[in-house]
Amino acid sequence: MTKYVTALGLALVLTVAGAIGLATRDDRPTASTVDGSVPSAEATARTPQDGLSTAVITLQDTTRKLPKDHRSWAALAIAYVDEVRTGGDPSLYDRADEAVAKAFEVGPTDNFTALSARATLFGARHDFTPALRDANAALAINPRDLPALSIKIDALTELGRFPEQLQALKEADRQQPSVAVAARYGYAFELRGDLPAAARVLTSAADGSARLDRAYLLTLLADVERLQGNLDRSDAHLTRALTEVPGYLAAMVSRARLLVARGDLTTALKTWEAVVERAATLDTLTELGELYLFLGRTAEANAQFARVQDSIDAETKHRVNMSLEIAAHGAEHGSRTAALTAAKAEWGRRKSLHVADALAWALHQSGNDAAALKYSRYATSLGTKSARFWIHRGLIEAALDKPEAAAHLRRGISYDPGYSPWQVARARTVLAGYDAR
Repeated sequence: MTKYVTALGLALVLTVAGAIGLATRDDRPTASTVDGSVPSAEATARTPQDGLSTAVITLQDTTRKLPKDHRSWAALAIAYVDEVRTGGDPSLYDRADEAVAKAFEVGPTDNFTALSARATLFGARHDFTPALRDANAALAINPRDLPALSIKIDALTELGRFPEQLQALKEADRQQPSVAVAARYGYAFELRGDLPAAARVLTSAADGSARLDRAYLLTLLADVERLQGNLDRSDAHLTRALTEVPGYLAAMVSRARLLVARGDLTTALKTWEAVVERAATLDTLTELGELYLFLGRTAEANAQFARVQDSIDAETKHRVNMSLEIAAHGAEHGSRTAALTAAKAEWGRRKSLHVADALAWALHQSGNDAAALKYSRYATSLGTKSARFWIHRGLIEAALDKPEAAAHLRRGISYDPGYSPWQVARARTVLAGYDAR
């Protein structure tokens, strides 16, 4: 549901550069790649061959030549996971399963690379309890394994164990300062509403990073600046990112949101359509669909929402836990009954802020506002400057006729000028009713 959650494997295939050393610094050299085996970001460039990336093709060739190399099998598994993110084919999770199994078969003892690869696969499938288990097992063997350090942070975040998340970040930064850790530090600050701190971390990490790493970090930085209303700074970062990597998809997504923030909905729509043409993910399809809704193009919006449901079905077929996505999509654009069932089930598995928000909204849409408010308060408990979280809370409070609803609606509307105009319009309508009293 966020750029961090839906791209759990991204930083694990980026070149490890731009170390920031937030916890402690020493003179030890850092690895040039993730444990010497996971391909760099440059290796993930797309190739015509079967639509696969050069990273996957290279690792497939390596495992054919060196079938007893368990590290290459583990790296191939992680590359397959990242390929799902870039190519959108969830059947590659099945290939990742096979690669992990082979890694354990040829290296059955103290195989931290296989453990961290399996943790990455669990994380990508949104199954965070076993992801944390395997990450810890890998770190017990090799405390400096970057994939395991990264997935441990992600799992603790998604399980709602926020004090432990910070401790894991400090340990990861001590053991393996890197782009992967910097991005997660930025997100930890973002979750806590400290956007200036997030910007400082990402700026520091971007300085001196490799080209593709820098584009990734600059895009994250552009998002943080947009959230603060610094639209010119956001634009400058995106221009740099797209100069470093022309056509960089994440930067295009960020630019689409920036165009919405600036009110240029015509260009924003064209940009969103171009993004979806390249990568029809749940988030991009939903944002395009809601922009169509705002513009009164209902049939086109519904076509995007149907594609969201198709994507959910395809991911579920390959054993990805899609309960959060079912809840979020269903409560707005699908089955509210299914949304509530899925949200309750997911809350039983993990206590993340996004799950709390999805459960709150599903309860509200089902008419149970008193219960919804409890979870909405949890979703906003860290002070996250999320337009969605605060607009949902304000609308739930408005349904309960709470006096604080208006302040929370204003807060949500102010937090992200690039947030869905359709969602914001609904909030403004309710807020106008309060102001007219």
